[in-house]
Amino acid sequence: MYERILVPTDGSDGFDRVAAEAAGIADMADATVHALYVIDPRAVDYEPSPEARETVESELRETGEEATAAVAAMARGRGVDVEEVVRVGTPHSEIPTYADEIEADLIAMGTRGRTGLDRLLLGSVAERVVRMSDRPVVTVNLGDGEREIADEEAAVDAAAALRADGHELREVREDPYRESSTWVVPVVTEDGEQFNVHVNAATGETRTARVG
Repeated sequence: MYERILVPTDGSDGFDRVAAEAAGIADMADATVHALYVIDPRAVDYEPSPEARETVESELRETGEEATAAVAAMARGRGVDVEEVVRVGTPHSEIPTYADEIEADLIAMGTRGRTGLDRLLLGSVAERVVRMSDRPVVTVNLGDGEREIADEEAAVDAAAALRADGHELREVREDPYRESSTWVVPVVTEDGEQFNVHVNAATGETRTARVG
């Protein structure tokens, strides 16, 4: 049935639901869980000096180790074998690549549960992995309760506040990326204007900057 289950994590709130689901499946199938955290290089490259980039990458690697350790603890609590991995790359492409490398039988991911046009238009890491990977993907709804802006999908949701400024959001033109305590979401409006929406990761407050 399943021998290797890949669990990509970003350490966001509610992810224990995904870890529990994956651990349960692995326990029944006698499979190994592979906990993966991907460091997005865009979160590092914006730093002006090599020393600062090294510091940020080190901090993100520590965050990744903590996130994969949390998944591992959940799995080991069910008697499941676990591999913990931290890699650098664009999450939505690195996840399928790693899945292919380990010949994963299943990928378990969290989603914020958007529906309708916003879901189709804006996308998420989970949705992109579903489209890009040839391997089965199971998604677990992390819910929409109060939370910090901990991932790309939540940042895109917050960027929808651009509508309140008199603009209708048409699409996200590039993947969101994080700069220290702020998410940057590059968007295009219905009238063709380009903005960067800056989202405070702690509060969800937004501000917009016109591009060009």
